Amino acid sequence: MLALATIAFGFCSCEDVPMPYGYPQGSTDPTNPDLPAEGEGTLESPYNVAAANAVIAGGDFDPEKQFYIKGIVTSIDETDGFPNSFGNVTYNISDKADASNKLLVYRGMGFGGAKVNSTDDLKVGDEVVVMGKLINYSGKYEVTQGSKIVVRNGQSSVTTGTPEGEGTLQSPYNVAAALKLVSALPADVPTENALYVKGKISKINSVETATFGNANYYISDDGTENGQILIFQSLYLGNVKFTSADQIKVGDEVIIYGKFVNFKGNTPETVGKGTSYIYSLNGKTQGGGETGGTTTGEAKGDGTKGNPYNALGAKAFAGKLESGQTSTEEVYIKGKISSIKYNFSAEFGTATFNISDDGKAANEFIIYSTLYLNNEKYTDGDLLSVGDDVVILGKVTNYNGTLETASRASYIYSWTKNGGSTGGEGGGGEATGSDVTIKAGDISSTNAADVTEVTVNGIGFSFSKGSGANAPKYYTAGGGTIRMYPGNSVTINAGSKKIAKIVVECDAYNGVNYTAEGKATCSPGKAALNNLTYTFSEINAAKVTITDAAEGTGQPKQLRIKSMQITFAK
Repeated sequence: MLALATIAFGFCSCEDVPMPYGYPQGSTDPTNPDLPAEGEGTLESPYNVAAANAVIAGGDFDPEKQFYIKGIVTSIDETDGFPNSFGNVTYNISDKADASNKLLVYRGMGFGGAKVNSTDDLKVGDEVVVMGKLINYSGKYEVTQGSKIVVRNGQSSVTTGTPEGEGTLQSPYNVAAALKLVSALPADVPTENALYVKGKISKINSVETATFGNANYYISDDGTENGQILIFQSLYLGNVKFTSADQIKVGDEVIIYGKFVNFKGNTPETVGKGTSYIYSLNGKTQGGGETGGTTTGEAKGDGTKGNPYNALGAKAFAGKLESGQTSTEEVYIKGKISSIKYNFSAEFGTATFNISDDGKAANEFIIYSTLYLNNEKYTDGDLLSVGDDVVILGKVTNYNGTLETASRASYIYSWTKNGGSTGGEGGGGEATGSDVTIKAGDISSTNAADVTEVTVNGIGFSFSKGSGANAPKYYTAGGGTIRMYPGNSVTINAGSKKIAKIVVECDAYNGVNYTAEGKATCSPGKAALNNLTYTFSEINAAKVTITDAAEGTGQPKQLRIKSMQITFAK
């Protein structure tokens, strides 16, 4: 009765009691008179074990709230194995190594929410601060499953830095800002938009290359394990799969792009399954250019005719789009041509090139498959040159993390010729170079339209219904895909050049991989499927036919093509 009365008194008035869930000032834990209850359950003032037990005993607490509790690890339960396959551990903490009061931490995660992979990750005698939910489980006072250690022997996983940045490409969040934002989210609710977050790799858990090609690692502002955030199941530079574990290392400076989530309310991390990726690695982007880490440029303009976006302004605008999303409005973009990939030709009618403020290869924006003057296909006339000044009018897109104008949805509004070199690879004629990447949007731009025959960058594509019930079609969803149904085929003709291999990236949606159930074939050559990537190799011919050889109907039997990378024989 005395204990209950003491607890009741502790809840009477916040003005009279220094600890909202503790005992009256000067009182002690009745289970151990030598240990006064202390703390407020915050990171700055964590409960000690006596106070946490008092809160649980009182019963008047939010079972969904994350509390901070400090203590000394007095025992580790090895019933489930230590370490075990789940990476969690059950252990007791007390206020003193020999204290009789204790609190059970049930199946908690390790430092910073990481898995406990070694007996070195937690030891009896460690002084810890645990963040987790409290529970009275059939009379047992516990920190329930899913907690994590935020401080271990004086080392903190919680940032103490100053939050900086806006989460954009031009102004990425630092890790402190990302942790502040994501930690405040409801449990398991992702951020509304994808974010850019900058930091240094502080710890690498795993790099998987056999199937999914993603990695689990941490980044922090200073490269230490203090104040780190988990980058979970994230892809490599340029939104492609990891192929080797040594592609990243501790100390690398990265900018991560993707959505974040407060997993189970206590672990800020990227949304998994390859939905985030490294935008920049040690200052390099997927194209090899320098990134914002050393950028001296400034995003300018508002996209109107009177105040066009500059290259960085267009990047900032496109960076607010979801992956695979295209802007609904057209914007004006002004710049000087810095490089040309494909110049205009009568055969294709479009051009692809980069622009920047000064015509140099830093701070560029991609003008992808744009139309000629007056919003028309090029038929004849002057060609672009590096150094020319242009104003582009059209829609922009976030094509799986690549920010650019939407394919065939922009045109040259104005053009001042003052350059010297036409550059580029040329748009028509025979295929050139050792690799050519063709996106689905290069083949067609009309939603739900049949695709038949088209020539792109000197390569012919002939689609056939074959024995299928439906003809191949193009759909704009997911950034654009060519949908081939069972029995459909496409014949690719490179003219006089021989094709060595073709790598096809397929689409996935709502847990369905659209890979023809792994039954796509090529003739000549052989096919191999790895997750969403087909590799058609040993072709050694100018012409090859790829067929969806699945049988019957159903979504998994479709072959949905997002892009094709064609490599020519040397």
